[in-house]
Amino acid sequence: MTHLDQKQRLGIGLVGRGKKREHNMASAKVKKVANAEIRAAKTFLNKKGLTTDEVSPKKFAQAAKKLDKSFKETLQILARELSGGQV
Repeated sequence: MTHLDQKQRLGIGLVGRGKKREHNMASAKVKKVANAEIRAAKTFLNKKGLTTDEVSPKKFAQAAKKLDKSFKETLQILARELSGGQV
């Protein structure tokens, strides 16, 4: 079992004091993505013919990270969900 010090526990939302804990818990729900991942998502979406007006590269990268899928797999899942399973 890994031993976490107090600072690490605060960082992942296991321990907290008052509102700080709520903030840590809320920020843990949205996975942060690096700028490089956002740029890669934008390039991927542009190559697929999608504009940033249609799909936000940041949200797309966050979704891919949350699903633990590649951009290609994430786009397939998104298309399937939006088409009602017809893709």
